Amino acid sequence: MGKPLTEELVLSRSKAESLDSVKNLNLWGNDIDDVRILRDMPNVEVLSLSVNKISSLREFRNCQKLAELYLRKNLIADVSEIRYLQNLPNLKVLWLWDNPCAENPNYRQYIISHLPNLSKLDNQAVTPEERNSVGDQQPSPSQNAQNLAPIKKEEPKRPATSSESRNRVKRGKPEGESRSENILCAVLALLKELDEAGLEIVKRDIERKLNR
Repeated sequence: MGKPLTEELVLSRSKAESLDSVKNLNLWGNDIDDVRILRDMPNVEVLSLSVNKISSLREFRNCQKLAELYLRKNLIADVSEIRYLQNLPNLKVLWLWDNPCAENPNYRQYIISHLPNLSKLDNQAVTPEERNSVGDQQPSPSQNAQNLAPIKKEEPKRPATSSESRNRVKRGKPEGESRSENILCAVLALLKELDEAGLEIVKRDIERKLNR
């Protein structure tokens, strides 16, 4: 069971005096599933909330100055939730990989087409070619619903061609060595955001795994 993001937790971690003065917040791995308090944090610019239990992007629409949003390993299932980020003019960096929505075959194209100011998605730069490509095929609302229908796991899948495999890696889906590199990049990025207490937790967890 998850828990709400509270004022006490935000202020203790950010060292800010009030919610509206918080600019940077890192609370990954806290089982957070309720972020309604973001309504009182209009000036936050960087949010690191990976490894939690957040299932919707609705409340992030209140953070008008948000520039970087890290939400890896949460519970966001519907990629159309991205609509709540469309009116955030400063949002340049977004990490949603390892959410259920990232399994959708149109995941990367859909996000790029709906967030024109985005410069990096899942630690991969958005290229002009990608931008132009999705711009030429803006789907209608009815097509969106059709394209973004849940994938049925029981349906047999044909083997992927070498071209399709290359495209999946290019879109950011890790395979083999690329997966390891992506995970390492994610860990290093998160480590930069941690305070001393957070680093101590990571250190203990690493030591436990190495001693198994």
